[in-house]
Amino acid sequence: MAIYEEVLAWADRLPPWRQDALRRLCIQGAWSEADLGEILDLAKQHHGINSAMEPAPEPIRFAAEHFPAEANRDRTVVLTSLHTLIDVGKIPSDQALTFQSQGLTIVYGGNGAGKSGYARVLKQACRARSPGIVYANAYDPNYQQLTPSATIDFELNHAPEQAIWSGQRGHVPRTELRGISVFDSDCARHYLQTREAATFQPSALAYLQQLANGLNQALRPRLQAEIAGLATDITPFNVIPADTVAGQTVHPIGPATDLTRARALATLTADEQAELARLPQEISEADPTARATNLDNAAIRVDELANSIAVAANIVSDDAIGATQSAHRSLVEAEAAECAASALLQSEDAAQLLPGTGQGPWALLFNAARDYSTSTAYPGQAFPVTDEGGVCVLCQQELTPEAKDRLQRFDRYIRDRAAEAAQVARNAWQQIVRDVNQTTVTFTVSPVMFESLGARVATLPDEIRTFQEDLAARLQWLRAAVADGEWLDRPNYRGATPTASLHQVADALRVEAVRLRANLDAAALAAKRLRLRELEARRLLSEHIEGIARVTENLALRAKLQSCNEDIGGTRSISVLAGQLARRYVSEALAGRMNDELNRLDLYHIRAGVSSTGDAGSVRLGIQLHECQLDPHLVLSEAEQRMCALAYFFAELHQSESTSGIVFDDPVSSLDHNHRTAVARRIVEESVSRQVIVFTHDAVFFGELLTLCQDAQLVPEVRSINYRAEGPGYIDAGLPYDMRRHRERIAYHRADHQRIAANFSNPPGDDERLAMRNAYDDLRVTIEVGIEDTILNETVVRFRDGISVGRLNGVMSVQEADYREVQRLHDRCCRNVRAHSHAAGQQRAVTQPEELLRDIEAVNTLFQDIRRRRG
Repeated sequence: MAIYEEVLAWADRLPPWRQDALRRLCIQGAWSEADLGEILDLAKQHHGINSAMEPAPEPIRFAAEHFPAEANRDRTVVLTSLHTLIDVGKIPSDQALTFQSQGLTIVYGGNGAGKSGYARVLKQACRARSPGIVYANAYDPNYQQLTPSATIDFELNHAPEQAIWSGQRGHVPRTELRGISVFDSDCARHYLQTREAATFQPSALAYLQQLANGLNQALRPRLQAEIAGLATDITPFNVIPADTVAGQTVHPIGPATDLTRARALATLTADEQAELARLPQEISEADPTARATNLDNAAIRVDELANSIAVAANIVSDDAIGATQSAHRSLVEAEAAECAASALLQSEDAAQLLPGTGQGPWALLFNAARDYSTSTAYPGQAFPVTDEGGVCVLCQQELTPEAKDRLQRFDRYIRDRAAEAAQVARNAWQQIVRDVNQTTVTFTVSPVMFESLGARVATLPDEIRTFQEDLAARLQWLRAAVADGEWLDRPNYRGATPTASLHQVADALRVEAVRLRANLDAAALAAKRLRLRELEARRLLSEHIEGIARVTENLALRAKLQSCNEDIGGTRSISVLAGQLARRYVSEALAGRMNDELNRLDLYHIRAGVSSTGDAGSVRLGIQLHECQLDPHLVLSEAEQRMCALAYFFAELHQSESTSGIVFDDPVSSLDHNHRTAVARRIVEESVSRQVIVFTHDAVFFGELLTLCQDAQLVPEVRSINYRAEGPGYIDAGLPYDMRRHRERIAYHRADHQRIAANFSNPPGDDERLAMRNAYDDLRVTIEVGIEDTILNETVVRFRDGISVGRLNGVMSVQEADYREVQRLHDRCCRNVRAHSHAAGQQRAVTQPEELLRDIEAVNTLFQDIRRRRG
């Protein structure tokens, strides 16, 4: 495949920052947060924004050496050894993991044994789709300063080569190692895109899509947030008039604003500052219009004061007091006439009338009775009604002849003019009393007006104060007079009313205003006003110049950030290239090969087909489910989707016609237990024609690989990675001890016996008892393993799904004596292990080393005899 060569030729036209982003993506498989920060900084630099990092990052252009893993047919690359791991977790540096150059190498390690450290180094060096991170020893106090590294021996077209891998940022491993293809759970997730979990495409297309959409989604929100956070409000600076020199210099405020010129104008010299302080007074003096207007307003206020004084004087004037006194005299005379008429009314009645009859309140009562009679009691009849059966409207009793006569006399009395005149006089006087008590003769004169009036007529303020005091005294006297009717000792004015003087002052003010307006020099005044406006604009500019500078800089930065934002979002050329490459490299042939691989993985219900979309990389290899109404990724289980990813891996590998090695790191998980055998079978088949390296911690899968190799008469290399007392990462050739067959374990027992015998002391102590118990515990396991692989002829094997029925014929070779010997040796072991509790009183002696060796040899002889008889 030459897809990356096409990408390389196209990438040369990309801006350097995007080439650097592609480089990081191809080397690392993904961008870290640090990468995204540096890529954004590089994009900003490309658009004229200074770097915010120290030191500033520099872009590295995309080159052929940055290509990720890509199998090809031009050369064969196989791994031979991984060794000298320095600062890779806690793996010791003296360990070497070797691989056979043809066929299957199985690397087994339990959880925490250090297997992942070796696998991650290979994934990094061979540039897997998702290489992960190789961590240094997290327990080292200098962890932050440690840089993991390792040495990789490999063969390139059968010639030995060596490469140094380093975890140093930016380090590029030997490009030849790209020929090794890697598959693991992270690679499976990389194949299975998040949005469409059942579509597949070559890694180059995935990287192009990430280069377009990934950067767009990761970087543009950061830029938009930065743009939104810039202070670019120019409203506060609108106070600087746009029609002044200062305003014309800064408006409109933007990146093109001449800040140098603006700062010069914002600096006022001492003379200019003095001029700015002096000009308002000069303009006031040179412009009589304002002063004339002030004089006119002052004249109005003086006239208003004169009018207020005249109104107050009218209230207590001699004429007003005389009229009040005359009204009082009229009241007295009217009431005297009323009293005379009342006396006459009393004298005409034989009976003694009540006091006050015929006077004010009584007259009001009689008139009220009249109104009631004519409107309600006797409507339409004249009052009083004295006809036969007439009733008094007040006491509600029938009128006697005397009462009728009295009512008629009362009516004649009321109709007499004396009583009516008295009532009118009383009403008028009551109104006068109310007015006098409610009226006021005060007026207000401010200190400023007193001072202004005194400046024109020196005696006028005192005259006003004296006249105000006289008015108050006369009002007080008048209120007393209307209360008690005494009109003697009326207070006199101590001076003439000041109203005439006030009117004269107002007239003089108006004359002065007219004179000022006649002396206006319009040209000189306009020049001073213009000069003051310019200086005030410059003063405002000096107050806002720093804010204008910040906003101007922010506006310039915003324009660059917006340009950068548009550049990041401008991904059309990437989409076009991805579409072209997809149409060329995602073919029906690839889909057909993937279907073959799905069949080999026992996924007959799943089919692959070429599909088109409108996105970048518009042609993809998609999963199709017959008659399914939902998208496949909503129907397929996670395990099935992983198997589809593995099928695509093999299909892409086959299409490449590569003969280089491939690496699997835990290709199956607990989710894939139903597919474990199919995956193991496919891997074993592939190992016939190429190097295959499998890292696994799954004992069942490990057993499947061994069984299938045995069935295919293949001999895999097995490496065990173990956690010892010193730490993880220790490598042993062959199976892990717990998985070794009977014959392999006998050699271990003999070596263990020699170690125990060399340190054994008599009489035995606790150390000897513990060592012997451990030895017999292991020997019992060896007997059980011997039963499995020798007596039962591997018909039933732990960690294997099926039963080998074809091996039952070997079971028939076992004799009864063999069973008894097995039971005897098993009992011997049980008597010496900690798993069984013994009576404390037995005080059983510790087995001697010679007895242990005899039991080991007896176990070996037993199973050798059975195998010999079976032939």
